[in-house]
Amino acid sequence: MNIDSYLLDKLSKILFLEIKKGTKLGNYEFKENIYLPVKSEDVVGKAKDGDDLKNIPITLFLEGIFFVLGCDNNFKYNNEYKDIVMNIDGSLKFIKGNIFKNIKESKYEDAYILLKGLIKVEKLNTNYDKAFLLLEALRNTKVVFKEEELKLIDECKKIIGFSTPYLYEAIIKKEDNDYKLSLVALNEYLNLNGEKTNEVIELKDSLEIITSYNKGKEMVYSEPKEALKILLPLMDKLSDTVEIYYYIAVANRMLENYEKAIYYLNEAQMINNDDISVVNEMGINYASLGNYDSAIKYFRAAFEVTKAIDICTNLIMCYINIGDLKQVKLHIEIAEKLDSNDEVLKEIKSMLKDVQL
Repeated sequence: MNIDSYLLDKLSKILFLEIKKGTKLGNYEFKENIYLPVKSEDVVGKAKDGDDLKNIPITLFLEGIFFVLGCDNNFKYNNEYKDIVMNIDGSLKFIKGNIFKNIKESKYEDAYILLKGLIKVEKLNTNYDKAFLLLEALRNTKVVFKEEELKLIDECKKIIGFSTPYLYEAIIKKEDNDYKLSLVALNEYLNLNGEKTNEVIELKDSLEIITSYNKGKEMVYSEPKEALKILLPLMDKLSDTVEIYYYIAVANRMLENYEKAIYYLNEAQMINNDDISVVNEMGINYASLGNYDSAIKYFRAAFEVTKAIDICTNLIMCYINIGDLKQVKLHIEIAEKLDSNDEVLKEIKSMLKDVQL
């Protein structure tokens, strides 16, 4: 169910009473017959007929009107409803009090719907600010309200100089792991003089770390020197994670700094010695140094867990280099069962075509 359907479903509990032309509601006189909404079923017994409003408090109609405005953007009488509330003294003050009452009672959905209705007639930034706060609470309990918040963000971006939507866009983008766009949105929020709270500063710092880290990771194979320039300064802030050491090790291996790579891999294993990527990388570096016995130890440990074809071919190459043809034959047979079409395996078999295994 999308958010529009969800909100329309809320109208199923609304009652509509026919109001005749010439009837007065407060200081407002109806020019045509119309149906007015009321939220409470209790009012049915109080109304003698559609023309007699004296037994129904005007506040119930006002609440119903704002509720409908908040639930259905295309309701037949929306324009008339806006005209009614704008011409009844105290209607906006009443509904603001009602919204506050619903918030105090933790009725956040009703509070948001009424606030959305209020925004239809009073498009103030302060109202939008409150709407965003309510939507943050709502989408943490019902995912359908994420769609509503994204719609509100797009709407509010059209308000020149209004910073708030960019803050909430940054929050949502971060939750979606889209850190680059999250940082772009947060910078726009700050450029528009958004408040620099401790939470905002912390969010900016974390996004800058994450985006730099991701950029460094992407460069370890293609531009390892540049990757190290980005990753090494992040070590203090990410020193409790295996990944930062792993990618620094990979960058060093790409630069043929195998001893340095092993140093950082050892640091990673002090945090978690079961990380298979680190174990495999250890094997690659020891093999690059010609220490095939150590490389085999790490490759075997990794292969026992993953049964990955690339680790199996790494093992085969190590056995070739130490001249253990028995293990070469055994592991070629294992590799063929894993993936007989693996390109590296094909190259190994071609290389050994004249060798009696």
